[in-house]
Amino acid sequence: MTNIIFHSPKFEFKGILIPEFDMESGKLIRLCLPNFDSKGNSLVQNFRNEIMNHFEKKIPKLKLTKDYSESGIRKFMKSLTVENYITEKLNVDGTKAEILAKNLELDSTEKLNNLTIGKNKALTIKCDFEKYDILIFDYYGVSANEIDYLERIVNAEIIKGKSGIAIDRLEFNQNEETNKKIERIKITVGNNVYN
Repeated sequence: MTNIIFHSPKFEFKGILIPEFDMESGKLIRLCLPNFDSKGNSLVQNFRNEIMNHFEKKIPKLKLTKDYSESGIRKFMKSLTVENYITEKLNVDGTKAEILAKNLELDSTEKLNNLTIGKNKALTIKCDFEKYDILIFDYYGVSANEIDYLERIVNAEIIKGKSGIAIDRLEFNQNEETNKKIERIKITVGNNVYN
């Protein structure tokens, strides 16, 4: 028996049709968006952020996971390390932070501003999954050689019963999902057709 957390009816968002889906415990919805709408307007930055904010307001207990970025003052003074970030974010001691960093295959002493986009996303997603059961996040900017790493981190959380919505770019999602707990929803616009 599945545990449906939220039912999202089919709806139109800024001229883009988003199909119906059910958010269930232990399941990831992967919304794959094209880069442009039928008028040539970008769906990459603003649309992605707006759709994530839309779902955050509609789905109870959904946490919007944002990429970590340091303010100019913090960069100038002293950049956080992976261990500092985990300690502050999860309110744990240094030993637990080091273990979590090791599980993420990260050096606990590495400065956050030196992390690649994929490692940054893995860290923020993992920390949010430690505190919340349902997340919304994106895979934008993750390089081809890091996507497997990030998906492995997310898949481990889905197996534990956590849930989420991942926003991804349609043109990078040509292969079938190997994890049966991930439902890929391809959003097509106009003449953009991806099989």
